[in-house]
Amino acid sequence: GEPMILYEEANPAFGAYNMTFTSPIESAPGGMIFYVQAVDLENGSTFTNPNYNSIRLILDGNSPLVLSATPMDGEERHAGAAGVGQAVSIVVQDSVDPPRQLNLHYWVGCKASEAIGCTDYNFDGLPNEDEYEVKTLSSPETRAGGLNIFEGLIDDSMLLHKQRVSFYVSGEDEQNNEIAMGRGPVCPASSITCGYRPGEVLPDWDADLVTYYIRQEFEPEVDLGNSSILGHDDYEPLHPGVPYTAQIKLVDINGWQDIQYVQVALGGDFDDDDSSMFISLAEGADGHPVAVMTSGSDNIAVSNLYSTVSLEEGNESVVIIQARFQLTWMFPEAYDTDGESHFLPKVRVTDMPCNDNEITPCFEVEEGLGDDWWSLDNDFRFDTQPGKIRAIELRNSENHYNEENFETIIGAGQALRVSGRVLFSEDETPAPAGAFDVVFGDFENNWRTSTRDDGEFSLDLLVPAVRSGRLDLRLSMDDMPGLALDETAFSPRVRLAVDSTRPTIDSITLNGVGEGSPLSIGDANNLEVVLITNDENGFDTTEAAVLHYRVKAGEAEISRGSVLLPDTMPFGQQFYWSGYLDLTDSGATTLLPSYTVDVWISGSDEAGNPYDTISNAMDDPFASWPMALVGPRIDLQDEATTLQWDVPSPFEGETAKMVVNANNLGGNGNVTFALQELVDGGFWATVSAVEVQATTGTSLSVSLPVVANAPAGSSIDHRVMVLVDGVEMDRRSVDSLLVKQETIRDGEALSEQLSTDVFSVTLFIIALGSVSFALYAMVLRRRMLAPETEEALADQTAVVTEDMNASKPVPALAAIPPAPVNQPIPPPPVAAPDRTRPAPLPPTGLPDGWTQEQWNSYGWQY
Repeated sequence: GEPMILYEEANPAFGAYNMTFTSPIESAPGGMIFYVQAVDLENGSTFTNPNYNSIRLILDGNSPLVLSATPMDGEERHAGAAGVGQAVSIVVQDSVDPPRQLNLHYWVGCKASEAIGCTDYNFDGLPNEDEYEVKTLSSPETRAGGLNIFEGLIDDSMLLHKQRVSFYVSGEDEQNNEIAMGRGPVCPASSITCGYRPGEVLPDWDADLVTYYIRQEFEPEVDLGNSSILGHDDYEPLHPGVPYTAQIKLVDINGWQDIQYVQVALGGDFDDDDSSMFISLAEGADGHPVAVMTSGSDNIAVSNLYSTVSLEEGNESVVIIQARFQLTWMFPEAYDTDGESHFLPKVRVTDMPCNDNEITPCFEVEEGLGDDWWSLDNDFRFDTQPGKIRAIELRNSENHYNEENFETIIGAGQALRVSGRVLFSEDETPAPAGAFDVVFGDFENNWRTSTRDDGEFSLDLLVPAVRSGRLDLRLSMDDMPGLALDETAFSPRVRLAVDSTRPTIDSITLNGVGEGSPLSIGDANNLEVVLITNDENGFDTTEAAVLHYRVKAGEAEISRGSVLLPDTMPFGQQFYWSGYLDLTDSGATTLLPSYTVDVWISGSDEAGNPYDTISNAMDDPFASWPMALVGPRIDLQDEATTLQWDVPSPFEGETAKMVVNANNLGGNGNVTFALQELVDGGFWATVSAVEVQATTGTSLSVSLPVVANAPAGSSIDHRVMVLVDGVEMDRRSVDSLLVKQETIRDGEALSEQLSTDVFSVTLFIIALGSVSFALYAMVLRRRMLAPETEEALADQTAVVTEDMNASKPVPALAAIPPAPVNQPIPPPPVAAPDRTRPAPLPPTGLPDGWTQEQWNSYGWQY
């Protein structure tokens, strides 16, 4: 190459020079020429002896460098032939005086039973330093760039699959530079044993130059016991649109990487790509295999997303492939044999070539999946088993579909839900979702839907009104995929008689009372309802009509409810419904004559047509009745009515009776007279009540007793009420009772006086004794002064006795007839002053505590 200046200095004194410079570490092959010359002479002078001061030197300051080795580290190699061995090549770079020979240190590991030729003398599977054999490699091949290739042989013919060979190199070049990167032994010299147990030195398999493995080629095996088409049974059909999984379990001792591809020929012909799919294995990001699936044609759809590859735990030689696929609707019809003939799927496994730079697979294995005979089934049928097809009327859950195809009645506008299931024609496999349309209808009416994942379908429709009154609807399939056909044995059919006319209400009566007539309050707790309806198609006796009612007081609502009318009786087109109605809600609601009752009807005819809501709704009721008190009528304000106390001023604790005399101005029935007393708090409490039966035009007389439970000197307010059917008909206030203290007489009075005034009693006794003595003295004196005859005249006791014992005539008394039942006993006639007028006042005026009104009523009794 071009010369380069290593050092330059000015003209030295006296022509003597001394140069010191740094030379390159390594020269070019053959050495380098160093020379000294004078340059840049003046006046045209030249240097005449340029080659005189020159010297040739070979500079070698670098060690030889091991660049590569063959076999490569970690590589799998076939064992060398016996007597030949494994070719080993070492590439060393050294441009200047390269080494002429190398020392190859190698270790051949094998089992004790295969010890001939092995160097693992202790058979621990580890290359100890003293177990390496040494072989000299010489006469390298030299190539441009300082490359020196040493070659040799290692006898590894005795090794088996996965056994190892370890080697490294040592040596020096001509300048005694040690070879670099030749590496060393796996287990270095040490007093501690090399191994994996505690306390041992761990082997360093990266410490050597190369460790390669022996590879034996094994034929892959198909585990037929665990290989099958999942989702399919032997001799059952395969269906388009249904997902299946082809599970292939392979065993290859060379590992899953040795498998080139797997072909699954569903038709059993490996040359027929139209019925085949191919699976190859690739290494994923995690180092595990993944499936790469391809289809041989459009007849088969494969899924890389849902296909998986797994390795048996702890053994990479066992591979389980699960390939997801579907037959498409383009699959050849030639395979649809209706189950008369079947096809056997076959599997071909192809592994990698035995040697590098070859394309022919080392092995090809072909097997048949003997448990998966199949044929194609791409046709459909409706599932016509009993109960599978339904046409349910949502109103009452009635199924209008029947295998006999007889006609059923339904109302126009009713909701009908038609449901069922579609299967493939040869087995019970459900049809795939959305593959085609299910049509329900006739020439004029059609409703469409599609199948779900389970092959089931459902559609809702409103029954249309038709002039003919008849609908003949059928189930069919439409827009079928590919060459699929509907192979149902018969067309499922629903025959409907459509009723488009609503039923009518003829009349409603309550207890035989027609609309608008008064309704007795007394009968309101048990009213017999009779409803008459009309429909040409009749009614369903199991679905009772419902009577809705509302009780109102003016615009205010009192109560509301509904009752069923379960009792039925058909009569031609008319239908009689009956039941019972309680407007009182078991006595919880009190009805008054001012109330009205509104009713309306809900229900339907046998076809499900409801009653018309015009003039038959809550806002516009079908019928109304006014509530009334039908029966007796008592007017307490009438002139003929009297209310009197038998004792207007009772003593404290004494019983007084209110005597009521009144006329019945109405019809027959029971009447209740009640006496109410005003108690503390301003409330009226019923203290006495009497119920009597009244007939038209009769007079009533009742007595209402009450105990005067009030302190003397107070008054008690009372009123009389008349109730018919538990409802107040009339009321009237009566005179208050005046409670007085009872007068004490005779011994009781004396005893009371004695207990209150002892001193007065004492004086009374003295006075009584004095009077008695005076009377005795007077009688004694009179007897002493009177004559004897006067005494005899005075004694008339005998005469009186004789007169009392004498008999006297007794006048006969007229018999008193018995009083009629439930009629008051009239008082006997007495000669009395005219009591229709107020009693005359005493000379001293009104007695204390009396009012003029009380005197007018009770003065005669006073």
